[in-house]
Amino acid sequence: MATIATARKNVELLRKAGRHQSTDNDGARRLGTSRAFFGRQGRQDRDDISVADSGISSGYSDRTSSAGTRVRASSAISGLSGSPPRSGPPIANIGFCGARHPHPERLPSAKCRREKAVTLRILDVEEDTIMNVQRLREHLKRLDLNSIRLNYIPNELLEGLTKLEKLDVGFNMLEDESSFPDSLQELEKLLELRLNNNKLKRMPTLLRKLRHLTRLNVGCNEMEEITGIEKLRRMICLVLSYNRFPSVIKEVLPLKRLEVLQCNGNCITEIPRDIRHMKNLRELDISDNKITSLPPEIFLLANLEALNASGNQIQRIPSLNIRGRPKHRVYSIDLSFNLISKFPEHLLWMVDRLDLSSNKIKTLQGSVIKKLDFEGEQWLDVSDNPLQAPPADVADGGLRSIIQFFREETARTTMYQGFRALVVGHQSSGKTSLVQSLVDQLPRLTDEHEKTIGLEIFDMPMEVQEEEQDENGEVQTASRPINVTFWDTCGAQSYMFPHHVLLDQPYLAILAFNLAEYTADKFYALIGSWVDWMISRSNQINLLVVGTHLDRVKPKKAEQICADVQRKLDRLVTDHTDAIAQEIKRITDMPVISPSLSEYLKKCREWLRLKVNIHSEVIPASSATMDGLEEVQAAIEKLGTNKDLFPYILRVVPTLWLDVENYVEEKGKDMLLPFMAWEAFEEELGDKFGMKHLMPSIGVYLHQIGKILWWHEDPLLKKYVFLRPSWLMDVLRELFRHDFKDFVQYESNDYIRLLGIPQFKFDRLKRELLNEGILERDFVKLLLGDVVPIEGGQKLNEVLLILSEHFNLLYPIRKTGKEGTWLNPDPVSEALTARSEKSEAKSDAKSDKSVTEEAKKSKLRSHNRFLVPYYRRTPQSDVFTEEFDVLKDFHRAAVMYRFPKYIPPGFFEKLCVRMRDPKLGLQFLRHWGTGLYGRHLDKPVRFHVSLSMVGQRGKGEADDEDEDEGIDDGGNTPSHVSAWDYASPHRGAELRLEVRFEEPMERYKVSKLWTVLFTMIQSVEKMLQSLHGTRVERYTQCPACRQMAFMGEWLTPKEFQSSEHKICPDCNQSVHTDFLVQPKERKSAEELMKMMEEIRSRQAAAAAAAAASSDSEPTPRPNSATPSPRPTEDLIKKFRPTAIV
Repeated sequence: MATIATARKNVELLRKAGRHQSTDNDGARRLGTSRAFFGRQGRQDRDDISVADSGISSGYSDRTSSAGTRVRASSAISGLSGSPPRSGPPIANIGFCGARHPHPERLPSAKCRREKAVTLRILDVEEDTIMNVQRLREHLKRLDLNSIRLNYIPNELLEGLTKLEKLDVGFNMLEDESSFPDSLQELEKLLELRLNNNKLKRMPTLLRKLRHLTRLNVGCNEMEEITGIEKLRRMICLVLSYNRFPSVIKEVLPLKRLEVLQCNGNCITEIPRDIRHMKNLRELDISDNKITSLPPEIFLLANLEALNASGNQIQRIPSLNIRGRPKHRVYSIDLSFNLISKFPEHLLWMVDRLDLSSNKIKTLQGSVIKKLDFEGEQWLDVSDNPLQAPPADVADGGLRSIIQFFREETARTTMYQGFRALVVGHQSSGKTSLVQSLVDQLPRLTDEHEKTIGLEIFDMPMEVQEEEQDENGEVQTASRPINVTFWDTCGAQSYMFPHHVLLDQPYLAILAFNLAEYTADKFYALIGSWVDWMISRSNQINLLVVGTHLDRVKPKKAEQICADVQRKLDRLVTDHTDAIAQEIKRITDMPVISPSLSEYLKKCREWLRLKVNIHSEVIPASSATMDGLEEVQAAIEKLGTNKDLFPYILRVVPTLWLDVENYVEEKGKDMLLPFMAWEAFEEELGDKFGMKHLMPSIGVYLHQIGKILWWHEDPLLKKYVFLRPSWLMDVLRELFRHDFKDFVQYESNDYIRLLGIPQFKFDRLKRELLNEGILERDFVKLLLGDVVPIEGGQKLNEVLLILSEHFNLLYPIRKTGKEGTWLNPDPVSEALTARSEKSEAKSDAKSDKSVTEEAKKSKLRSHNRFLVPYYRRTPQSDVFTEEFDVLKDFHRAAVMYRFPKYIPPGFFEKLCVRMRDPKLGLQFLRHWGTGLYGRHLDKPVRFHVSLSMVGQRGKGEADDEDEDEGIDDGGNTPSHVSAWDYASPHRGAELRLEVRFEEPMERYKVSKLWTVLFTMIQSVEKMLQSLHGTRVERYTQCPACRQMAFMGEWLTPKEFQSSEHKICPDCNQSVHTDFLVQPKERKSAEELMKMMEEIRSRQAAAAAAAAASSDSEPTPRPNSATPSPRPTEDLIKKFRPTAIV
């Protein structure tokens, strides 16, 4: 009877254990995935060996007929050695491999060594049981001590079990360190350990020695910390459910291989953003905790398949910037039983099964739902919510019913046009936190890794009020739904160069600055420079200034700072307009206004019509406490809905335009390279929707609301339309990262192995780009691998063509000579190539445009290296100084563009690329940080282009810091350069273009100089056409005193062309106008014949004098007053050296 009672007691204990086990597995079932914890390994175990049943054997066996199947044994372990089995209930279950007979008595014995027991479950730890376990230690792989009420594990039980891979001691009464034997740390091959359902209060220190452990279950204990878990670096599956952990993620971050993490039923209140480092995580269960918010990084884990965050206190889901089609879709996200009130529609782009049941959602937004695939298998549960729209019966019908509802609702709803808001400001000014807090309507603070790099785009729906008259003529206020598109830009100075193209009106600028960092002397760097940057593009600015980090500044100080900023901001605008007004007064006070001055006066009056609309006060705000954000949102609504600033705002959008918008958005997400030629884009939309004549208006509308990029007023950029603006900004970000040196590393790039680039080559390519601006094609693939397919070269050539021909960011170069030395080919071959390109360019202008683009792409395929002027930081070459100084006595012509206050970032760099146009016929011989030097291919002319930064000074005055630097020829070119500081206050610039003959020439041939110079001038003028707010003055150099003394007349040359001489206002000498402006193309026959006779007489006299003195002394160096014969061949060779690019 005692034996029977003991057996019944054991059965009852195991039944209870089974119930506990089912409770423990509730979290895994709720995870929404068929793959439960340890499930993969369990299937592998059953495939490899026969596994004993976990219950008590009934004394009968399951008869099977094949080896490797399940065998249930009721024999005692003591009978395995040949001794007769003892009476009573069975005390062990044995699984073994190599079984050949279906009978239970066919057990391992001394006579049969083939059958090796690998799995063992024991029901007690008595001495004879331990002895028999030791007899199986050579082959035992799995040991089950589950539910036998152990207070401790005997040391002798685990000794020598060197092959053991799995140990289960769950559902016992283990409490502390003393419950574990020292022999546990000797289990070097242990892979899986179950300690669930015990009374542990902390992680046993012996576990730190189990370095091969991959699966650990410590659920259903009383643990409050998991110190030491970071030592188990091979961990794949970890169960920490139903303990008392206040934090888990930070402790398990070192476990880089972790794939499954269950920490449900704890006291967790926060999920840190560092979870982004858990790149291999597939399944995460954080349900039944006290979490109030989730970081956006948790949804963007690259390998996440299932997320269970149900049963928490989550109120809002953060907005995510999902670019294009997500590369990885999450199978299941469970957010049920929370406090979510705003429907997270953006999650529908990335998840197959979304559970939002039992929350507080009242309204479903249809902007995303109506775009979902009606026939797809996507699943959405919004039951048990207080839904008002759509109706409950529609929501109960499932996702298809909801999609159908919103599609029908869209056809009946009037849509109104919104606007674009560009968020700018210095680094660490809190721009991203401000935007995300506005969009999510809850505190959002960005970490260092979350700061904007390049450009991020966010959409925020907004309800605005508009007054309208009803049928009776009474004024009523109506609510209008619009969408505000925030473009959050990076504040690093390196992005001011590529982002300048974004400043085309109309847009609302939100300028953020850090209140805690502000001082009076930092006003221009933090605020003023950004205002000048925006004005230089369009001569218009609609501005809202926000002081962030209010929680770090005392209220009284914040008020003083805002008042000081507002005062200096008004002064900045006033000084800007006063300077223009004084210039206008100076010109109008002159007794006679020349045509050139009249043209300049007209331009000054255009600059004076500066449209500055700044909010009446600077608003202090804090994204941490949400203080001031209501005022910011109200100001955005006030400025954005001002029809004087945005005439199109609140315009009813036609249904056709909305259909085109949805089509373009979907097309942009599906395209690998989301840009098209405008003609192809227009034709495709015309074929699909008709109304082709409306497509330009629709394109302007999509550009205004920030859905596409199409610069319809820019002669170069209007040729292409970018269907996904973030893609273009990603390309520019990868090329011009502010942290390029630290971010681009060999170890962190995923495309290194695909391209087979060794470490030494990578270091060389990176060094050449940062120091010399030389960009190799393989390095382009590394940088743009995430945004441009690296397979083949066609897609890459298209991107390079856009960057070179239309954005003027780089140009191709060639390499000759020894490895590592970047040289031009010899002048003859380079001249032939350039002339060929020039003639092809002229014929391309007459040929089909598509053929032209294909020809340009094919040319790019032959170039493996490019020069990016932005990175060109090499100093001015001494060779250039020597070569150009030799020509100082020959005829020359020079002009200067003076930017009195501000030059847009990247102006000089883009000009360098434009001058590589084959139509200009220019060959670069030297290119350094702030200068160009080269020659013309058809004419004996050398050219020099230089840029120098200057302060507020008059024309011709030398800057103190530039004295004795560069060449002494009237220029201000520095001998070396670092990156320009565009945030320096009141800094202007001078751009100098100069051409000189390579050999002595007559004055009447000065027209050749102007032929070359005028093509260079045209390149500058075309760039200035898109800079409506950039003040610029034009000057021409006096050939006598070398000062920029004459007003630049090349735009209106008739006055100078009509007279032969002009008096220099600086040196009072008479100067022939051929040196000041391009000569007339045709002269009268009498004037030409007279000039030829004078030339012949002077040449004859010079030849006689040279013959008389040839035997006695060398030929003197010619000068501009007395022409000389052609120089010797040696001198010509010196003029035409092979030069470094």
